[in-house]
Amino acid sequence: MKGGVRSLNIVLKLLFNGIIAIPGLWWSGTSLMFAVLASVIVSLLGYVLDLTILPRTNNTFASSADFLFVYASLWLGCYLFGQTISLSGLLLTAFAITVVEYFFHGYLQRHGVHHSKHPG
Repeated sequence: MKGGVRSLNIVLKLLFNGIIAIPGLWWSGTSLMFAVLASVIVSLLGYVLDLTILPRTNNTFASSADFLFVYASLWLGCYLFGQTISLSGLLLTAFAITVVEYFFHGYLQRHGVHHSKHPG
C-alpha cells in the first residue's frame, strides 16, 4: 500500500470515527476535549489493528475485534482520566463505530489491504 493511499485511509478513519465518537462520548457525559482526544487515539490505534487483523481474518472477525477494542479502550480511558460516562452511551458509541468499521473494512479490502481469508 502506497504512502498517499495509507494517508487517505487514516484521514477517512479519523473522520468517520470522529463523526460517531465525539458526539457519542460527549452526549454520554465526557468532556469535549476527552471525546476529541479519545476519538483520535482510538482511531489511530484501531487503524493499526485493522492492518494487523483484517488481512489474516475476515471482515466480521475484524469488526468484532474493533468493537471489543473500542469499548475497552474508551472504558479504560474514562476510568483513568476520571470521566463519567453512561454504560448505555458507551455501548451505543462502540456499536455505532463498529457498524462504520464494517463498511470501512470493505473499503480497505477493495483498496489495498488484501486478506488471506474469504470476506465475511
